[in-house]
Amino acid sequence: REIGVMRAIGASNGAIQRIVIVEGVIIGMLSWFIGAMLAFPAGWGLSSAVGAILFQTALPYSFSAGGVFTWLAIVAVLAIVASSLPAWNASRLTVREVLAYE
Repeated sequence: REIGVMRAIGASNGAIQRIVIVEGVIIGMLSWFIGAMLAFPAGWGLSSAVGAILFQTALPYSFSAGGVFTWLAIVAVLAIVASSLPAWNASRLTVREVLAYE
């Protein structure tokens, strides 16, 4: 519906595509942030549990900042790629098609 309103007020195909891709990237970045925040305590807990169960001692745990930022780049690229086809499809919709859908 928002796409129909934007088309009705004159949004270009490129503007619609950029909006959809930016929304996809924002969702990807939020998921990366949440995952990064949960990865440290989850990794530490699993490391401790596996060490205690298998070796009766705690395993050393290290958290790589480089790995976190590598995943940031991977998530950004995947978010752009995953949003491209929906963005292209959304930009091809007419006002009539969008408003008739609902």
